[in-house]
Amino acid sequence: MTGAEQTFNADVVLKAEWLDPRLAGRRSGVHRVALTDIWNPRLTLVNQRSVVQLFPDRADVDPSGLVHWQLRWLGSFSTRMDLKEFPLDQQHFEVKVVSLGYAGDEVDVVVNTGRVQPTRAKVLSVTDWEIGPATLEAAQFETAPGDRSFTGARLSWEGRRYVRYYAIQTIIPLVFIVLMGWSAFWVSASVVPARMSVAMTTMLTLISYRFALGSSIPTLTYLTRFDYFMLASTILIFVILAVVSVESYLVSREKQALCNRIDFWARCVFPVVFGIVFVFAWWGNR
Repeated sequence: MTGAEQTFNADVVLKAEWLDPRLAGRRSGVHRVALTDIWNPRLTLVNQRSVVQLFPDRADVDPSGLVHWQLRWLGSFSTRMDLKEFPLDQQHFEVKVVSLGYAGDEVDVVVNTGRVQPTRAKVLSVTDWEIGPATLEAAQFETAPGDRSFTGARLSWEGRRYVRYYAIQTIIPLVFIVLMGWSAFWVSASVVPARMSVAMTTMLTLISYRFALGSSIPTLTYLTRFDYFMLASTILIFVILAVVSVESYLVSREKQALCNRIDFWARCVFPVVFGIVFVFAWWGNR
């Protein structure tokens, strides 16, 4: 699943049946015909992005005229995500199938969950998501706002990101980067080059880290939890850089004692402020 493109990859199998009295009695047993040679509901994917149909367009017809058709699609599907809580978010995913070309009064799609329950594979090739059970229901879809609706079905499921995955891959390294900037206050104020080097290196690392993670989410008109945490961390590192720069000036004016007092309070106050920022960013209500 890709948050930046708001898509997900899926392997979907769908079974469909319909009764066509015109096909009754043609054969004594079940026979296979090309889908183009008989009437069919023209089931089409609504939210496909790049999908390949793996099964051939052929159907089985029994002597009563009951048609059995099985489809399999593999590829990318589009979905709309609300990423305000990223990476603590929970998303809704769905595959929409519509009977294209037939209005609701012409074709009625019925979900027969009494015979076949919608299921998914027990093991999925998804590393950072926890996927819930799948549900199937009948639904109406509009090709455009205000246009006529078509009957179809919706296969949907819920997905929640593995917080532990993002904590290990993203959040914990970011915390260590910020603490690296805090270490500048533990270096003597008289060692100006080392302190400035630590502060500036931390700022550049933080900026590079933000650009590297930019591919995880799309360009949004709002801020996510991760954005708030990254913004607050950047401000804290800038404050460190500003304090170190001021202390460099004070050292040049031979005010070492004042720099020592500033460093003492900075060592105590900074982790407290960073802890408040951390708690508010990940557990605060917005």
